[in-house]
Amino acid sequence: MAFDKAMGMMGGKGKLAPKKESKPRPEPEAGKVEGEAGDGAGDSQTSITHNSDGSHTMDGETHPDHLHLMAALGHKLTGDKHHVAHHDGMAIHTHGVDEGGQHTETEVHNSAEEAKDALGRFFDEEAGEPQHQESPQQEESLSGY
Repeated sequence: MAFDKAMGMMGGKGKLAPKKESKPRPEPEAGKVEGEAGDGAGDSQTSITHNSDGSHTMDGETHPDHLHLMAALGHKLTGDKHHVAHHDGMAIHTHGVDEGGQHTETEVHNSAEEAKDALGRFFDEEAGEPQHQESPQQEESLSGY
């Protein structure tokens, strides 16, 4: 009522627009997530089932925990290396998948520094991989001024 009175004082009609009815969304199947994967062209489907024992099954392959699943999903989408970190409130857990799809052992770290070191080892940054360097820029001469 107060809204209608205030709107009337300002010269408005004072009635709120009726709410639009939203279409009901279908409920997803419990414990199952589906989505498109691949190059974005919708050429394949990925199905993930969350199992009661804490494992996850993706496209018929069972992963013992969410770290394995997340790294495997990243690899499936891009084919690249993936390294996943999770902090459970006490320690940092990391897990990776290499270019060939091989999982590394899950590691437990007591500090962020230890986790950073594990990330560096996983990606072999010190092993002579090409370093990305910007080309030197030539300084412009202002001698004409």
